[in-house]
Amino acid sequence: MHLVYTSERELLLGGFEHSATEVEMKIRLIKLTSLTVLLIAVSIGLAGCTASGGEGAEDHKHETATTSDKTTISSASDSQPAKGEVQIVIEDFVFKPAEVTISPGTKVTWINKDEAPHTATSTDKKFNSGGLDTDDKFSFVFNDKGEYPYFCALHPHMKATITVK
Repeated sequence: MHLVYTSERELLLGGFEHSATEVEMKIRLIKLTSLTVLLIAVSIGLAGCTASGGEGAEDHKHETATTSDKTTISSASDSQPAKGEVQIVIEDFVFKPAEVTISPGTKVTWINKDEAPHTATSTDKKFNSGGLDTDDKFSFVFNDKGEYPYFCALHPHMKATITVK
């Protein structure tokens, strides 16, 4: 026996008689389920866009100026920073080095070597790297003298300070 359905109603009924209200409820349920799945898919897609390409996502660089300086602090890393630049490595849930003294105009670059994401966020909101995944970098040029304590917003026990003299 081969059945040919001529309408959505017949397909849902499957050859059985049901009230029109039951059929309408099934149709609405199918449409609502389809809409819900579509909205979830769009939400996931948009969440991925903001996580990887939101404001300031251009390689996590937030520079305010570029001037040279003769102070260079080296730390264990794959590449050495350029002259007049400082590199801070985020590794083993600590900033290395944790205390840095630099001259005005020095560019500081943080690089995350941990598997976990981290941030470099100043307590006075002057700089904020946003989330840094493994091997991501964030740079900031310190033009004004002062003390700049910062921490990881994801792991607040991680603290360090940059002093500009």
